[in-house]
Amino acid sequence: MAMEKSRVLIVGATGYIGRRIVAASLAEGHPTYVLLRPEIGLDIDKLQMLLAFKAQGARLVEASLDDHEGLVAAIRQRFLPSEFGTDPSRMGNALEPGRVTFDEKMAIRTAIEDANIPHTYVSSNCFAAYFCPNLCQLKTLLPPKETVGVYGDGNVKGMFSCSFCCHFEKFI
Repeated sequence: MAMEKSRVLIVGATGYIGRRIVAASLAEGHPTYVLLRPEIGLDIDKLQMLLAFKAQGARLVEASLDDHEGLVAAIRQRFLPSEFGTDPSRMGNALEPGRVTFDEKMAIRTAIEDANIPHTYVSSNCFAAYFCPNLCQLKTLLPPKETVGVYGDGNVKGMFSCSFCCHFEKFI
């Protein structure tokens, strides 16, 4: 007897990782749902990618991240949130500018759990190759030539980044 394939909903399907998850899900024969956000507007590249996913068998589900009811209806099918970056539940001491991102991710986790939506969290813990070439500078892809921004008050004698992503701690 063949085992039933899991339904997979992908939010962020047109992103660097998301498009690969869509391809892998379809290749494995999973019923694959792709969130189509109305705010995508006329981004032709993203629209073409979404239409290509549909042609390959993915089902487009329209919902907005700002539409609570529509989003809950979409993710009730099965939700596998991916945490690009560091696990937000471990980021209680994060500094700005990254702090707001972790707080937002925790608000989403709380909403998922409060709604009793079946879920599995996957934390990719970021990719060092994404941040190392630019020395963790958030506004550039290239290494800075003149100055390097230091997060915090500037009085730290040494620091490290737990995943090259906005979580700096003082050395004791």
